This record gives sequence, structure tokens and C-alpha cells, in this order.
Amino acid sequence: MKLSELSEHKTDAQIRDAVTAELQWTPDLDHTTIAVAVRDGVVELSGRVATMSERYIAVKVTQRVTGVTTVVDEISVEGEPDATDLDERIGQQVSATLAWYETLPGVAIRAEVHDAVVTLTGTVEWAYQRKAAQRAMQMLPKVRGVVNQIVLTPRRFPPDTADRILEAFQRQSGLAGTAITVHAEDGKVILGGTVSTLVQKHDAEQTAWKHPGVMELHNDIRVED
Repeated sequence: MKLSELSEHKTDAQIRDAVTAELQWTPDLDHTTIAVAVRDGVVELSGRVATMSERYIAVKVTQRVTGVTTVVDEISVEGEPDATDLDERIGQQVSATLAWYETLPGVAIRAEVHDAVVTLTGTVEWAYQRKAAQRAMQMLPKVRGVVNQIVLTPRRFPPDTADRILEAFQRQSGLAGTAITVHAEDGKVILGGTVSTLVQKHDAEQTAWKHPGVMELHNDIRVED
């Protein structure tokens, strides 16, 4: 069988089977507790997992599957309610993880842990730092949830922001030639248009966030086969 044959338009049943197979293929993930439902390319994940990292991995794995246009995450994180000293242990891991961020200029992140949920506050210079801090917390063992209240340091918003973001898209082989639109005003960026895969939609968002003037971003890009 050729790879091109596997990339043809898939039915919802085929997408469901592919997502299920990919979850089974993924190490460090108990796929048996995750249910998969698909309608018009929109995948809904439900069920339960023990940690936030498992939930994060399940969503990321699903986004990679061909034919998936949107992932609706309804997975619940059970955690370990019987572990009375869990918050203290998580707090130690959080402190060790955030120690590295304290060495970066313009970064001041604080964290609180309650019932295995980590709440992040403070300020950072760049959006990728805000996202990276949240992702780092999500991957810690035993964490049940992450509340990200980190804010960005205000920056000057150049009038050519939309053009610069579109130029950045064209430099990437995976985004060049796509029908993405960009509206930018007063630190707020709205992405629109269409792409062929969910990965392209995600990559466009990540690329736009790298512009230093972006304070708020809405990704309204549609995925069309």
C-alpha cells in the first residue's frame, strides 16, 4: 500500500479507528480509559486519565492524525485523592522546574498548588514563555490541572504586524501557499482563512505568537480537506 493511498479522504469511522490505533501506539498512555467519537472530522475524546500529562499527550497525538479537523477534549483527570502529601510533592517539583525560568530576564513566575492543581501567576516577556511554563507543569507527574494566569509585559505594536506574520508563514514549507488571513490591531491578532490539516492550524498559531508585539491571539482558521 502506498502512503498516498492512506492520505485520501477518510470517513468518520476510519478517522476513529486511526485515532484509536494512534493512542494504542503511544507509550506512557493508558488508552483503555479513553473513548473516541468522531463526527464530520471533529474528534471528541472522553473518559478519564490519572495525570494531566496523559491528557495533554492524548490530545496532541489525536491532532496529528490525518483527517482530524478539530479535537474536543472532554477527558477528566482523576489524580490521586488518597495521597495526603501529594500537593507538597508536586510543589517541590514545580519549584525545581520554575528555578530555570528565574534565570531569564523579564520573567517572574509564581505558582500555587491545591488538590494537585497548579495555578501560575506573574509576568513574562514572550508568549512562548507563558505557554512553555504551562506545558512544563502539565507534564509533571500527578498534576491534575493547570490554571495559567501569567500575563505578558506590554510591548509596542508595529503597524506592519500582519504583514510580518504573513511573511513568516511564507518562509515555512508547511505554511507557504496556504490561504491564511491575518488581522492585527492594538496587540490583538486574529487568524482566519483555511488550511488542509490541524497541524498547519497549530503551526500558524505558534508562528504568530513569536511576533513580539502580539498580546492576544484568536485562531479562527478552518481546516478543510
